[in-house]
Amino acid sequence: MTNIFELPNYLIKKGLPFAIYSLPGSEKATLVVQKDKYFKKSEMLFIGDVSGFVIADFESAKTGMINVIKPDFVLNDTDSIDELLKFTSDLPDIGNFGFTENTYISKDEYLNVADYLIDMLASGDLQKVVLSRVIKSELNKPLNLSVLIRVLGNKYKDAFTYVFHLPGEGTWTGASPETIFETSGDKVVIDAIAGTRLLSHVDVEPAWRLKEKEEQYYVSLFIETILSELSITNFHQSDPMTKVAGNLAHIHSRFQIPISSVASRAGKLIAGLHPTPAVGGLPKADAFILINRAEKHNRKYYTGFLGPWQMDGKLGDNIGDSKLFVNLRCAELGENAINIYVGGGLTALSNPEEEYTETELKSKTILSVVENLWKFAQ
Repeated sequence: MTNIFELPNYLIKKGLPFAIYSLPGSEKATLVVQKDKYFKKSEMLFIGDVSGFVIADFESAKTGMINVIKPDFVLNDTDSIDELLKFTSDLPDIGNFGFTENTYISKDEYLNVADYLIDMLASGDLQKVVLSRVIKSELNKPLNLSVLIRVLGNKYKDAFTYVFHLPGEGTWTGASPETIFETSGDKVVIDAIAGTRLLSHVDVEPAWRLKEKEEQYYVSLFIETILSELSITNFHQSDPMTKVAGNLAHIHSRFQIPISSVASRAGKLIAGLHPTPAVGGLPKADAFILINRAEKHNRKYYTGFLGPWQMDGKLGDNIGDSKLFVNLRCAELGENAINIYVGGGLTALSNPEEEYTETELKSKTILSVVENLWKFAQ
């Protein structure tokens, strides 16, 4: 082994928490490794006091807890890995992917649930709810994470691509187009993304349908409301535009907030935003409860958030260099099988068949890579 791309399968065997990732628009990769298997759990509200790679599951919206991989080793793709290999050489091979089965539903079952939820939305009880499902794919060959992380980064350059492993919790990969919280110079950036179209059906400026515009409007309005509740009014919101993510396009606008206005309230802002209407629904609390009733599967880390947080050592009010992304276009990994998590936003204008097709299209982000890894490995 000579570089960080070759380490993921090896680190899993050693039972160590790690994340390897590439930021949107960057050709560089970064590896974060913790020296022991006991990763930290912290309260979301106090995220300003921690440093490392942060991972929150969907249920953290209720529990308020996040996982943090300590940055004991932080290596870029051009760095030597000799020190890390020296540290791990005497560790026993005790780890595994941690893959677990979930609940898988048929198309008919999905359509029945979608029909039920759309009727509720039409009655005015809710404005939007995101219905998801899990697709299992058996693999013909053991999963090579070294190839996977390279291919994801190359194929989805404008997304946040990653592989992370938490001993006892599982191994995940994804390519997310959506920023939930990012420091950029003297600004904090938040994305409002919703609406989905297959890229081959989209012109340079597509004629987005009312349903898709409505979805994105709800997300933007929700973010404005959260900022208002925190008395943050000096923000700038861009006009909606088309954002391309792999084989899909979305409606996207961006909020920029002076970092001084967020200061010590980063935890409150993130807790208020999670889960956004793009992955949960509106009203937020009602949609969260309805999702847990309607979906038979456990979302686990799907529609949570993750990313490098304050690894430059600046903590608290300073809000160091931080980038958190909604965990979309993701999969739970096993050596010989994967669970792909996909969903779509339902409104009163939704068509169940179209929504099911949308989940099929979204699954191809990961499936098209994983099923063809053997080609890239040659």
